[in-house]
Amino acid sequence: MKHKNKFIIFAFFALLFSACVPEEPELSSIQEFAPYEFIITDKFVVSEADTTIEIPFTFDASQIFDLEIDIAVDEAKSTATEDEDFALGSHTIAVQALAKKGVISLQLGSDLFLESDESIFLTLTSDHPSGFPKPKTIEISLKNVGGCPAFVIDEFVGDFTVESDDWQDFAVGTTISVTKEGANELSFKYNCGDLAKPIKFSVNPNTFGISGPKQQYCLYTPPGIEFFGDVVEASSIANTCDKILTIAIAHTDANNAAYGTGAIVLKKNRNNFKMFYYRAYHIW
Repeated sequence: MKHKNKFIIFAFFALLFSACVPEEPELSSIQEFAPYEFIITDKFVVSEADTTIEIPFTFDASQIFDLEIDIAVDEAKSTATEDEDFALGSHTIAVQALAKKGVISLQLGSDLFLESDESIFLTLTSDHPSGFPKPKTIEISLKNVGGCPAFVIDEFVGDFTVESDDWQDFAVGTTISVTKEGANELSFKYNCGDLAKPIKFSVNPNTFGISGPKQQYCLYTPPGIEFFGDVVEASSIANTCDKILTIAIAHTDANNAAYGTGAIVLKKNRNNFKMFYYRAYHIW
């Protein structure tokens, strides 16, 4: 009987103690923070150039947490292409609680071609549960300010003047002919006698880059030495604004002995250039 009474007394005090202990709140009852204001200009207008721009943003005083902002390119709306026309410095920006500000870094590139204005749409979001505003979209308008016309092979056929020649086979001011060999393919001959063969090269109409295979271009007699030229793509380009061809060539002989790389720069003769447009105008 004594043991039974002790058990009843113990149970009574246990029940009394549990009634006094406060309950832990459920997760759903935790207070939510009111959304705070995210301040950034909705639209920017910049000129295309090889430069980096920074777009500033701020928060109001209610933002008291560290957070990350994710930046996504809206490809459906944007007419500019990421990693071609522009590049984001980062797709995620960390914001310190007390800083309440930051910048979006955007690297821009100038166009090779003359083209219309383009636009970039960026959507800013965060998954931080501290009252971050709804996703925000901003627009960056890129104004075209330069670029060269598209490559037209017939504009690069005819007489050119030697602007410079690292190998000095041609004197500056010499006139030489550039010939059309095929679709986007041209050729010219080095000044090495009657046995000179054409150096053929192709122009990429998308990048204006010049390329060409290793090929024999000269045979000196005597002593009968064959020379080969290999177009160095990294240093060769067509300038469609001024109608200039810069062709870098790595020279070797029949025994594969290297003689280094030299560039020749050719500029379309102005009279020849005018004649092309005169004919095109009257044909049209």
